[in-house]
Amino acid sequence: MPLLVAAAGGRCRSAIFGTYDYTASCNITAAHQSHTHPACDFARHVLQVSLAGTGITISDGATTSMPIGPHKAARDAVLTAQQMDENRAVVHAAWKLHYDNIMHSMRHAYYQGWDLNPGQLPVRYAAVDTFFLSGLQDASARLNAFLNKAAQATLVGNTFDDAATGQGLLNFFLRGMACGAITEQEVLATGITLDELRSRSFVRIVNNRAKQ
Repeated sequence: MPLLVAAAGGRCRSAIFGTYDYTASCNITAAHQSHTHPACDFARHVLQVSLAGTGITISDGATTSMPIGPHKAARDAVLTAQQMDENRAVVHAAWKLHYDNIMHSMRHAYYQGWDLNPGQLPVRYAAVDTFFLSGLQDASARLNAFLNKAAQATLVGNTFDDAATGQGLLNFFLRGMACGAITEQEVLATGITLDELRSRSFVRIVNNRAKQ
């Protein structure tokens, strides 16, 4: 992958994972080609590792089940109650699948993805906001505690060895604010400043606080 990026001569900005192309190349049969297949998770992780440090963004594949009902009313005709129920069931099932796929992607640190139909966009917004807002309270409390304990530990000369967890919390707020799910006020409520957040380095934040 790095060789392909280099061969693009700076014209490559993002890499997209294609669920169905990849699963087909792995000889996975159509009935089992899915966004959440273990083979897809493996490929996603390889792509992440291969592109680490390159500045290339990654995007996950699309949900191909469209929220479109099977029944269409002819001109001057009205769908029956049963047909409307069947349409509603198909749309809701497609929305649920798309929502689950997006949440799966975000848990694997794929924060971008394709939407193939305008009817999928409301689900995209709902999933992204749910992902960040459902974890906001816990992440806020943990980040605040990490910042306070880290500064205290450094001041008394102890080694702070939980920087990776702190960085993970920092990444949560960086992504949440970037997509609009988390506001600046909610970030500031954790005790971190916007300048500290934009430094994108938890270790740097702790070191700077220890010097104050």
